[in-house]
Amino acid sequence: MAKLPDVLAPLAALNSARKNAAEYYAPLLASADPILQLGAWCALLDRGEVSYAQYPAVLAMADNPAIRDRAYRSFLKFFDYGPAEQVAATETNRLDEAERRAMAAELNGDPEQRAASLRELYLVTGRTDVLSDLVAVEDGRGGWRLALPVAIELVVLNPHDPILAFDLLEHVHESRQVELLDAVVELFEANSLHPHATMLYSAGAKLLKGNPGGCLKTLATLAEARIARPDLANRLRSTAYFLSAQAMEKLGDYRKAYAAYRDMKAVPQGRPISLDEFPAMVTSSAKLDIPALPADAHTNHFIMTGFPRSGTTLLENALAAHPRIETFEEIPSGSSTHIYLDRVLPTLGPGVDRTAIFAAARERYYAEAERRHRKASAEIFVDKMPIRSAEAAFMRKLFPDKRYIFSIRHPCDVVLSCIRQRFSPNVAMEHFRSFETAVKLYDFTMTQWFGVFGLDDPRVHYVRYDTLVTEFEATMRSVLSFLGTEWDDAVHGFAEAADTRATKTPSYHKVRQGLGIGVQTAWRNYAFLFQSDAARPLQRWVEFFGYHVG
Repeated sequence: MAKLPDVLAPLAALNSARKNAAEYYAPLLASADPILQLGAWCALLDRGEVSYAQYPAVLAMADNPAIRDRAYRSFLKFFDYGPAEQVAATETNRLDEAERRAMAAELNGDPEQRAASLRELYLVTGRTDVLSDLVAVEDGRGGWRLALPVAIELVVLNPHDPILAFDLLEHVHESRQVELLDAVVELFEANSLHPHATMLYSAGAKLLKGNPGGCLKTLATLAEARIARPDLANRLRSTAYFLSAQAMEKLGDYRKAYAAYRDMKAVPQGRPISLDEFPAMVTSSAKLDIPALPADAHTNHFIMTGFPRSGTTLLENALAAHPRIETFEEIPSGSSTHIYLDRVLPTLGPGVDRTAIFAAARERYYAEAERRHRKASAEIFVDKMPIRSAEAAFMRKLFPDKRYIFSIRHPCDVVLSCIRQRFSPNVAMEHFRSFETAVKLYDFTMTQWFGVFGLDDPRVHYVRYDTLVTEFEATMRSVLSFLGTEWDDAVHGFAEAADTRATKTPSYHKVRQGLGIGVQTAWRNYAFLFQSDAARPLQRWVEFFGYHVG
């Protein structure tokens, strides 16, 4: 096979994956990567594959808790009491120190510090779950570029784990780097590793290369495969339907594409979630008796909202490029407020000062945002959370002085885009499992927002996606004026700046395309959906925002 690209070079170890453990891990003991080196030692000790000749090296590392505990058990297994006693007598406090630093980094909220502390923690524990946490942290702070090396380390150390292999392929596919995806697929195929995930992402590679027919042919073969593990099977099925839908769109068969999206949404994800949970939560918070609160001192803190897939990610990245503005991308800072109130309010007796309780809840929100503050030049802060528009009544009472940026896009395009995406399951996103419930959520959310704020409310700056992409500078100048700052030419470079940020929404790749994508009107291809009775609640909002159907 061809030489692996540099970023994938550690995966060359998989060419020996069919050898026994001693033969496979032995070369990794000399790796320049400390994670691979330690992981190899841990793997050999766990399997009882350390030779007598390697005992001195093991004993020299006995002050490392990851090695000490494993070595002790391994020596006892072979009745090597002398080395076991040496290991048992070795003192170390490295684990305690590493755990404290990991906790401190998590509490501090600094992703870079958190990543460094997890690396340190792995090097004294050898625990796979710590590396998995590191992948998530790196993905959150830098996307696939930072996550991919750690995902590779996990696969090299666990070459026969299908879930880790799937995760790796998913990260590579997200990169849209066809060369990388082809290389990993070829490597797995050459070594007869993870055939189902390999077949799936072979189809994904064909789609990226503009071969939707080839993608569908490969997916048809995969559909006939029997997969024993339900967790893997569900992930494979969900991704296969997603790729199939995209391929059908490329071929112009939108009815079959919609059927594939619908099948994708039907694949189980986590615990069942009732469609009543989110509306009930919104209604309950709206009914809270919140007394008049002291003036909000955080006048430089704004909330960006609207509805998922309405253009908020593009707008957020454009604002983030401004040197005076720091944005928070869908960070659940509002959750700290709700959790606090849900725990405290039921315990209050008569005569308790509720004003102080709600003021404290508000400050918890700002404290959570402050934990994520990293941009030294920032003087203005924008918290992006589209679905929070449904909580307009609650936010109006808890943040009476707050000002908002609200993104508007054609309702049909918004709903369709939500149907076409794979969202992480939660009480709101559960509504995107069908067209009918997605329409109902949109109608519910807009009803909640415009029951509190009007289109001419001075507290809200409305941004139309259409004008954002066609009249970018004029639109952004207006937004910046609302935020109280001047234009900066850095805003024009948002697409390049976004490439270094962890934009983790489904708009990830479109943002990196900049404004060249233009106004999106994909809903016209799915006119059969919007001519159905289920779409009727949207007509009200299409007219309200001045759009048209047809």
